[in-house]
Amino acid sequence: MNYVQVWETKSLCPVCLGVIPAKKVVEGDNIYLEKTCSEHGDYKVLLWHDVQSYKDRYGFDVGRVKPKKLLTKSKKGCPYDCGLCPDHKQHTCVVVMEVTNQCNLKCPICFASAREMYEYEPDIDVVKEMYKTVVDYTEKPICVQISGGEPTIRNDLPDIVSLGKEMGIDYIEVNTNGIRLAKDMEYFHRLKESGVDALYFSFDGLTSEVYRKKCGVDLLNLKLKTIENCAKLEVGVVLVPVLVQGVNYDQIGDIIQFAKERVPVVNSVHFQPISHFGRYPHTPTDEDRITIPDVLRAIQDQTKGELKVENFTSTSCPNVHCDARSYSLLMEDGKLLPLTQSSIGASGKVRDIAKKTREAISDLWRYPISSEGCECVPGTWMDLIERASKYYLTVSVMAFQDVWNIELERVQECCIHVVTPDRRLIPFCLFNVSGINGKTLYRHNILSKFATPTA
Repeated sequence: MNYVQVWETKSLCPVCLGVIPAKKVVEGDNIYLEKTCSEHGDYKVLLWHDVQSYKDRYGFDVGRVKPKKLLTKSKKGCPYDCGLCPDHKQHTCVVVMEVTNQCNLKCPICFASAREMYEYEPDIDVVKEMYKTVVDYTEKPICVQISGGEPTIRNDLPDIVSLGKEMGIDYIEVNTNGIRLAKDMEYFHRLKESGVDALYFSFDGLTSEVYRKKCGVDLLNLKLKTIENCAKLEVGVVLVPVLVQGVNYDQIGDIIQFAKERVPVVNSVHFQPISHFGRYPHTPTDEDRITIPDVLRAIQDQTKGELKVENFTSTSCPNVHCDARSYSLLMEDGKLLPLTQSSIGASGKVRDIAKKTREAISDLWRYPISSEGCECVPGTWMDLIERASKYYLTVSVMAFQDVWNIELERVQECCIHVVTPDRRLIPFCLFNVSGINGKTLYRHNILSKFATPTA
């Protein structure tokens, strides 16, 4: 078989987590990562479907903004000096702060391996130190996602949110399965009053069978109740479906339709193809892999072209092969008006982008726009702006890396960092990456030192 080398890189051995040489190669219209550990053998994993789209994404790489402050020094080399170290190329945009590893579920798939080995629940003084790390080493605006485990099992979660706001955190969202928020309205009200800005809400599908397969129990009615309660309290919701082949991949379009019908309470759908770290049922095969182009084509097909592949662009904040995002207005007829388009974004010609965006708005908003871009009908742009401030939907895809497909160059450009109780900021994928036998570089090594062992 003929191979064409695309790029030399570095990766990790799935057994020992050692750094090993790797290369990205083309085979047909697919890109694979091939790597060899001298002790544990050869590995090959699918990275990407559609070679041309992979190459096109380099056009969105607008450069990096290195962190202005560092917490660790380069001693052993990437990925062993995280904190952030001088090798890191991108500043922090989103901080994940885990406040427990306990949960009211024990799902077969769990990136955090919740409810295993030890009980991690830092007290408020440790939480304060983590917030202080975020404030001292990240730049405004500061966004913190409180995560776990399931953070709502903590009765003092509202106090944790209030503390973050007092210390200068601009935006706080809670990563939750929603079970307690569906059942305990008094607790949810306290959380709302504490200043929480939104829920990062695990929502995997619209049938009971999806939750039975993925979570081991039917949660559909509780999920719907949580969103109903969010509407009552006016708390924004990001729906977060983790996509798994044979479980919910065929419900992508239905989830987007569900979100549209609940705007403005729901303002975002954030699809995450399953990443195999933590707890998962078996070693992944290429047939299990869902790449970003797969999701974008599924969105186009399952929404019958309402959202198209070309409506998605890289945000260019993490590595250009880590994510894709579209932004759309929800029109009065219930249709989405996409305002993002990859075919014009890669040129970098801002005036062209503005012109084509105006033309798209003029066509679909059905108001005439003059050649100078000024409104011909008084008030039309103000009507549009007023609607855009409330009736919009962001649809995005984030492809986190596991031990099989991880590339260190992508890790070095990560902007999503986990703040740890020993006052470090660690790229999300590296914090969670785990070997075949459950070994981690950071998660268990750090959290277990601040935890109570369990039998």
